[in-house]
Amino acid sequence: MSTTRTSPNGAIFYGNPRPYPISRAVRAGDFVITSALGDRIRTAGDDPFEAGDAAFETEARGTLDAIAEALALAGATLADVVDCQVWLRDPADFALMNQIFVDYFGDTQPARQVFQNEFMFAFRIEIKVMAYAPLARS
Repeated sequence: MSTTRTSPNGAIFYGNPRPYPISRAVRAGDFVITSALGDRIRTAGDDPFEAGDAAFETEARGTLDAIAEALALAGATLADVVDCQVWLRDPADFALMNQIFVDYFGDTQPARQVFQNEFMFAFRIEIKVMAYAPLARS
């Protein structure tokens, strides 16, 4: 179940991906920012790290689906994304990540940063985005 909270400054916080004290997305005026998300909520000791291109593709697509769902909570879509931060466990996944990225973003091509990261959990990829989604769309 998704929850919504509004701060005194008017920012709207969407969803609570328990067990962590974070929001899935925040709307601040015309901008929507997601938390860094993986393909599912994981906790220490969860499923082991899976290797191979098929496992990475499944996880990357699941991660981008989670981002799309978080954006939708705030009335935005992947087409609204203007900035994207990607963390990869293994730089060898970069080429496949680019192919999957195009499947989801097409010609939009938001600004993007890609970092190598050792995750706290069994992730191979994690993504965070910022979208420009005006409240007063025509």
